Amino acid sequence: MEQLQIWLAAFFTICIYSMVLYKDNKLFRLAETVMVSITAANGIVLTFHNYIKPAVTVDIVNNKKFWLLIPILLGLLMYSRFVRPVAWLARFPMAFFIGVGAAYVFTKTPALFFSQIQATFLSLNTINNILFVLGVVTVVTYFFFTVPIKGPFMRGVTDTGRIFLLVAFGASFGNTVMSRISVLLGRLQFLLRDFLKIA
Repeated sequence: MEQLQIWLAAFFTICIYSMVLYKDNKLFRLAETVMVSITAANGIVLTFHNYIKPAVTVDIVNNKKFWLLIPILLGLLMYSRFVRPVAWLARFPMAFFIGVGAAYVFTKTPALFFSQIQATFLSLNTINNILFVLGVVTVVTYFFFTVPIKGPFMRGVTDTGRIFLLVAFGASFGNTVMSRISVLLGRLQFLLRDFLKIA
């Protein structure tokens, strides 16, 4: 059984990386479909047994908490977007979830929200602080769409904000590439050591 697991893991690893070595092919599509299917099935089963079944059988049926039918109804309304005539009903649960999330942040954890604002008020005594404050101000100005940006000064401010954004996205992309390379090295170690047993 363990040997079968190693062979399956090696097969699907090679299938996934076949897209990099060759191009989009049927082996890659097979591995992609299997991975997405297993992940979705696992998520559905865990959600049903950990949340839906206890809520229905214990809370609603046994403990008579019928108010829990409201979030279940809101959750079911999310699927109305797949039925074109009543797709607009999906806006209600989405608005409710966003409103509750915003209210929770503002009331239950205000320190988390205000600490992020407070962290931008720094004394301008170091280069790092100056760059940080300059980046925050220029990026916020870049995303300020309610007033048209006119004049060379404001265009310079928004261009500076765009540069800060590009640097931030570049650093994030570099971090993602490094994490993917570490995953690749882990899979290569598996293929060489566990599957081929040559390392």
